[in-house]
Amino acid sequence: MKTEFHRMQVFAQIVESGSITKAAEQLDVSKSVISHHLLGLEQHLGVKLLTRTTRRQSLTEAGKRFYQRCLEMKKLMSLAEEEVRDSSADLAGVITVTSPHTLMTHLIGPAMCEFMQRHPRIEPHLLASDMRLNLIEKYIDLSVTVGELPDSSARAVKIGELEQVLCCAPAYMQRQQISPPIASMEFQNFDYIANQWEGVNVERRFFVGKEQNLTYRFRSTRVGDSVPTIRMMTLAGLGVACLPRLAIEEELKSGRLTRLTPEGMTLKAPLWIVHNYGLQMPTRIRAFIDFVKAKAETQTF
Repeated sequence: MKTEFHRMQVFAQIVESGSITKAAEQLDVSKSVISHHLLGLEQHLGVKLLTRTTRRQSLTEAGKRFYQRCLEMKKLMSLAEEEVRDSSADLAGVITVTSPHTLMTHLIGPAMCEFMQRHPRIEPHLLASDMRLNLIEKYIDLSVTVGELPDSSARAVKIGELEQVLCCAPAYMQRQQISPPIASMEFQNFDYIANQWEGVNVERRFFVGKEQNLTYRFRSTRVGDSVPTIRMMTLAGLGVACLPRLAIEEELKSGRLTRLTPEGMTLKAPLWIVHNYGLQMPTRIRAFIDFVKAKAETQTF
């Protein structure tokens, strides 16, 4: 078992390094030793994990699944070490967090700065991305996610709701002869600027009071990969977009963007912190989740 566990570590290093040669350099052993471990692991499992040519290597389907388990094993090892070292009075270690750009600016970034003032031995790794990154592959501890969770089995903590505003620039409104507020559910004739995760046919549900709601339908004709990109395209008059109120408050006040829905009609999406930890969560991770949740409860999104 000890030998196979060591071979799993070697296999993970081969995948992450991109070649046996680079893995040997990282582990400071010969290429023949690395090849011996890989062959022994494949023989033990009875499957091919890697296909190799003189120029490149690629994972087989079995290799992809096995690599995911190797990553999980590495995370468990790290967790076991941290549980021994952790002290609730003196939090230390890396916390890697990914969140959308707007929330990184208005919530996660400021919260981490304040958290570090209380716990100076914390090492923050902050990744601003509007895409939902793979926590295991990217070695991410926490992901802040807006909207419905893609996986019902995901471990997540709800920390609030994010209000989004359907808006456009006055120039686009004039060209399309849009006269707000618009109560119609169909926006198919307007250019919709979508975040790339939204797809082509988009539905957004706006709430009127506690019981009623209206579903607006769009067909995306422009696509951006982040809120700043979509905000820029909207300000340029390229179409209609749903943007976080936090990201466009100044533009709404100055009139550079116009809200298209009636007052009192809101679009709020749940805000989650997602993680891959079970009950045995590192103390510093649990403390940061609690800290962010408390900060979110004092803010209006």
